[in-house]
Amino acid sequence: MTLLETLIAMTLLALLLTFVFGFFRELSAIAQLSEQAHKQSFQMRYLESRLGFVFERIVNENAKDRTFYFYTRPPQENISCFPSLILTFNNEVRQDPAFSGDVVARLYVDLRQRLCLAIWPLHVPEPHRHLHEEVLCDRVVNFKCLFYAAPERSSEASREDAEKAKPRGNSWCEGEWALGFAQMPSIIKLEIEIAKDPKDAGGKGESHEYFFSFVLPSSQHPVHYDE
Repeated sequence: MTLLETLIAMTLLALLLTFVFGFFRELSAIAQLSEQAHKQSFQMRYLESRLGFVFERIVNENAKDRTFYFYTRPPQENISCFPSLILTFNNEVRQDPAFSGDVVARLYVDLRQRLCLAIWPLHVPEPHRHLHEEVLCDRVVNFKCLFYAAPERSSEASREDAEKAKPRGNSWCEGEWALGFAQMPSIIKLEIEIAKDPKDAGGKGESHEYFFSFVLPSSQHPVHYDE
């Protein structure tokens, strides 16, 4: 009887320990998933905040005595597999005076699937020697820019404007904004697809799409709202 009672007690103890350790294993897995979700959410909030800072301070095409750039570059084999966006914006006051004020920026996805913001100063003898690169997010498997050109009002059209290269009004340009336009779109929309698992950075696994839209301070084609 003593041996039988001991076996029954050991069996019950094993079942209890299996249940307890299984519960803690599930709790640990849930905590890990929650931590990843919080990290991803924080990363997207930072990305949106950083892009908002850049696009809110972008140099306007009609700004006097300021260098204006806003155009896209096609994919380059040694830099990125996706189009890049080149622009100038006011970086405000920084510890390094070279990066204060107006700077040139490039938003692109590097060959390691990282969305990066590269910044060069404008007012230095050799800008290429001064480079600040910031990684905004990683595991990017697809990156797309869409540009909206607001409809041009008839009162704003002129013969000189008709001879210039410009985008078609009231339409979206996907992936390309020519340097010859010499103007900004009214709205820019970014579509970023990020792999959920770091092992799926090649784009074969599950991913999640994020969309960011920003209204740009275009002076040539602002968005008008009817009364």
